[in-house]
Amino acid sequence: MHEFSIAQALAVQVRQHAPPGVRVCEVEVRIGPLRGVEPDALRLCWEALTLDTDLAGATLAVDVLPWSIACPACGRHWESGVPFVACPCGEQATVPSGDDVLSLVALTVDDDADTAAAERPARPARPERAVAHGR
Repeated sequence: MHEFSIAQALAVQVRQHAPPGVRVCEVEVRIGPLRGVEPDALRLCWEALTLDTDLAGATLAVDVLPWSIACPACGRHWESGVPFVACPCGEQATVPSGDDVLSLVALTVDDDADTAAAERPARPARPERAVAHGR
């Protein structure tokens, strides 16, 4: 399961990019379809990996990019959640393409580190947003 190693790498990047003294509430990632990542498995690995750590409770928002589909018969191009789909013109041999990007897009943080965990709301009312770019 490569989702666990991806979750480990994300945790390292989040710790590198999160401002000191903040609680990370949400981690947003963008993943290309060629990565072959199962979003639910990645979220499960993230939860298991961050349990009882400084990242505990941080949710993982996964944006899986769609496949780009091209029809060699009619020239139509469209996006799809699955790679092998027939074209509306009837062509069965469409050509899927996609990206293998894996990017940490943004972190949502709560900068009130002095608040006891029991006093914190489940989700901050107005979180600050720190954007990190990288792979």
